[in-house]
Amino acid sequence: MAELIEVGAWYEARPITVDQGVDRFEALRRGDAAWAAVDPGVERFEREVRAGVDAGVWAEPVAGEPTHVLLTLRGDAPTEALDFIHKLADECELLCFQRPGRHQPAALWQPRRLLRVPVPRLTTEDGSLAHHPTGDDIRDFIGRLDEDNTTAVLWREDGSSIRVAFVPAQRRWRVSTTVGEETSAEPEREDLTGVAERFEAFASAS
Repeated sequence: MAELIEVGAWYEARPITVDQGVDRFEALRRGDAAWAAVDPGVERFEREVRAGVDAGVWAEPVAGEPTHVLLTLRGDAPTEALDFIHKLADECELLCFQRPGRHQPAALWQPRRLLRVPVPRLTTEDGSLAHHPTGDDIRDFIGRLDEDNTTAVLWREDGSSIRVAFVPAQRRWRVSTTVGEETSAEPEREDLTGVAERFEAFASAS
């Protein structure tokens, strides 16, 4: 039997990390919602998710509170249902978190409202995103780059950025930085270890 898919939606004033998402989700599952904010989007999300998702998809009843909504879907829930949940959370300006399982990693969808907040963040071509990236985040994201996932960009809080891109012809990695209006190219690198070290140094210089 496929493991269940557990999802939570709640309001956040600022972007959070995946680890913070895990802690908050587990707190809500324990009934600890004292930290969570009451928001009108939560009520709308609960109402529309009940109406918009087929009843046969749920493994457990929808659990809604003024501060959050917890969902448990069957492991074979259609992708369309999950896409609807993610899109609805964004429209309601709520964060959407999927609990990690044996065969699925934790997943965090920040609403567009939060992505406009100027915070340090790291993204890769495959859609991975980390806010306030740690050294571990940087090494993990950079270590997953390859010929199919070829770019990564890290932004500092001041808006400066560092970017790496794969150069197929030379099979090397091209690094560039942008500070203000000035973009500077750095020597190409042969391995990702050096790229990760450069990203960490750039992030810590903020």
